[in-house]
Amino acid sequence: MSKKIVGDDGKTYVQKKPFYKRVWFIILAIIVVIVIFSQMGSGNSDDSAKKVDSSSSKTASSSSKAQSTFKVGETAEYKGVQFKVNKVDFTDGDPDVDSPDSGKQYVVMNITMTNNGDEKYEYNPYDFKLDDNGNQTDVTEITSSVNDTLNSGTLAKGGSVTGNLVGQANTSNKLKLIYSGSIFSQKETITFDLN
Repeated sequence: MSKKIVGDDGKTYVQKKPFYKRVWFIILAIIVVIVIFSQMGSGNSDDSAKKVDSSSSKTASSSSKAQSTFKVGETAEYKGVQFKVNKVDFTDGDPDVDSPDSGKQYVVMNITMTNNGDEKYEYNPYDFKLDDNGNQTDVTEITSSVNDTLNSGTLAKGGSVTGNLVGQANTSNKLKLIYSGSIFSQKETITFDLN
């Protein structure tokens, strides 16, 4: 409640509570503290990508070590979503229609994502980057020599999608495909070594 004060001039004034003593501020402060502690607690070992055993399509045993770098053909799983780079091809495109920048080739990465989690999973090609010796670029190039490019969408529980991501790089450099999409915090990524 506000407090009424009579001034020296005989007028009545209303003294309001400072903002930090108001109910809305206290509730907001509690919510902020809860969010901060929940983010701090999300760094446990179960919150990392794990290698999936390809023979049984199940996550490797609980004694397996979490990892963040995988090879082409290996399946990584994070929070119920599996990622696999099936193969990597290189092309110069069609010189009459399209061609990559000088000294580069198109890098075509065929990937599969499978949602084994309990909730829908939103995917987008902008969640991926092609790393060419530390230079990370989008994998949304369009070339006439590549079909079945991966677009954005939603995977229902049990759903799967396969498509191509296309970027440009100097293929003699060390190449990586990096995923840091919406299911990850800013610190978590999955990296696939492409060569």
